[in-house]
Amino acid sequence: MIYTGSNINSYTFSPLFFLLLVGAVIGIATTLFLIRYRKSPGVKYWLVWQLAASVWAYTYAFEFAATHIDTKILWSRFSYLGIVYCTISYLFFSLEFSSQNRFLKKKFIYSTFAVATLFILSPFTNDFHHLHWVSYSINPETNATDYVYGPFFWIIFAFSYLTLTVGIVNLLVLYFRQTSYYKRQIFLLLFTSMLPPAGNLIYVFHINPVPGFDWTPFTFLITGVLIAINIVQFRLFDVVPFGRSKLIDILPDAIVILDNSMRIADYNPAMRKLIPTTDKELNGQQIAKYFPHREYLAKDIKGNDEFRTELSKEANGQKFVFDFYSTSLTDRNKNRVGSLLVLKDITLRVRVDEEIKNANLRLKGEILEKEQLIGDLDAFSHTVAHDLKNMLSAIVTASGLIKSGLGEMPEEDILQINEIINQAATKTIHITKELLTLASVRQQEIRPEPMNMKKIVEDSLKRLNSLIQGKNAKIVLPERWPVVLGYEAWIEEIWINYISNALKYGGIPPEFEIGSSILADERVKYWIKDNGKGLAESEMAVLFNKFTRLDSLRVEGHGLGLSIVKRIVEKLNGEVGVESENIPGKGSTFYFILALSQKS
Repeated sequence: MIYTGSNINSYTFSPLFFLLLVGAVIGIATTLFLIRYRKSPGVKYWLVWQLAASVWAYTYAFEFAATHIDTKILWSRFSYLGIVYCTISYLFFSLEFSSQNRFLKKKFIYSTFAVATLFILSPFTNDFHHLHWVSYSINPETNATDYVYGPFFWIIFAFSYLTLTVGIVNLLVLYFRQTSYYKRQIFLLLFTSMLPPAGNLIYVFHINPVPGFDWTPFTFLITGVLIAINIVQFRLFDVVPFGRSKLIDILPDAIVILDNSMRIADYNPAMRKLIPTTDKELNGQQIAKYFPHREYLAKDIKGNDEFRTELSKEANGQKFVFDFYSTSLTDRNKNRVGSLLVLKDITLRVRVDEEIKNANLRLKGEILEKEQLIGDLDAFSHTVAHDLKNMLSAIVTASGLIKSGLGEMPEEDILQINEIINQAATKTIHITKELLTLASVRQQEIRPEPMNMKKIVEDSLKRLNSLIQGKNAKIVLPERWPVVLGYEAWIEEIWINYISNALKYGGIPPEFEIGSSILADERVKYWIKDNGKGLAESEMAVLFNKFTRLDSLRVEGHGLGLSIVKRIVEKLNGEVGVESENIPGKGSTFYFILALSQKS
């Protein structure tokens, strides 16, 4: 059919006509009212909804009032400008209202609106394909248009109901995940959302109390008005999820809202990043699920109006520390409806505090070490200075004798005096070397490495070969040499000291055995057992103290060697010690313990 024009006489104005016009005006007014909230999430879609519903109500008012079939069809075609956009706007509104941002991609939104726009072509091109309306006519009793619908109409019908149903289901799911305070608002949304499909079903399936009248556009307008009331009465866009606003989304602190059952009602992106879980939705989940090592956390939150503590949590392979704060949320009647949690990342501050603490500990340790060093040097001055003075005096005296008797002194006397000078100089060099070793152990930082202990002991024995032969010593060496972690130059000094002591304090002739044993904690105990007279408990207690010298009447020394041994082994995170039954002939066993190398 081709439209040939109409005039005022082509319309019959009834109360339903004016009802629809008033509804359209109210819809436009509601749209203008909602513009002030246009920056809030979801409102832009509600604006499209209200505007589309107003267009639908306006065009349907004139379709219902028209008395000519061509005029009715013209207004019906234009009504689809409102019909196709109402339900998809409602869908996107519900998605943004419930923070389902993963579905609100621009590509998805644009493509959905594009499909809806294509549907508008169906009624406008019906004269060419008759797939939208197979036929239509005016009902003489009601002046309404009776349609026989084609497949295109039912496609649009199914699409509209699909988007509307998804939006309603989405709000229904949100209803069960929110606190009681928010449930009242969501319930009103759900109730008003059911009006449009109810009105449309009444019309489509001819169960209408007003025959021929389509209540769908009017119910969409009623829904909009009720939502506007919801906005004013409950300040809908000022609370979850609208009240979250972009400010909460960009906050670096993790924010969580819990209901009274300790279920997550809302959260911001910062919180989502802290929870490495496969759960697509955190809403409705118990908060204790994500803090399994703090089983009393929920009780602390629920049992206190305000609660603060410090939490640590592993996330994305890193350890984070948070200042955890919770405060109760109340409704207008001061009834508790949930809790607000704030997790402030203080990891950097804690790390800095720990570094400062460790630096202070190191500084205190260095100060203590320096104080000990001062004490050591003071003790050393009393022990070593006398030895050095005697040896240097011997050198000066002997050299003076040679000078005064030069040309008259027999060669045999000169050689004897020269031997005294040589012995004194050798002892002086030995003390100086030990002092340098002690200093290097204090200052030098090394990385322990696997060592060839057999070679180290053999080199130590070569250095002491003249003393070994002079004492006619007997030595027993092991067949097996476990590999330990250490620093070869330092370990050689340990063996030099231990072997020297075995030669000095052992029996006559000295006999000693070197061996090892692997301990249960994967460490190795190396030891040397002599045949001396042994040591008393009181002597063993002070033996490794600095500058302790035992048996000073029989053997000369300055007591520095064993303190060096202790310093070396402690620097390598090991242990030193001595065992003795204080029985002559059974001697003493000196040992040191180091970590077993994995290459053993």
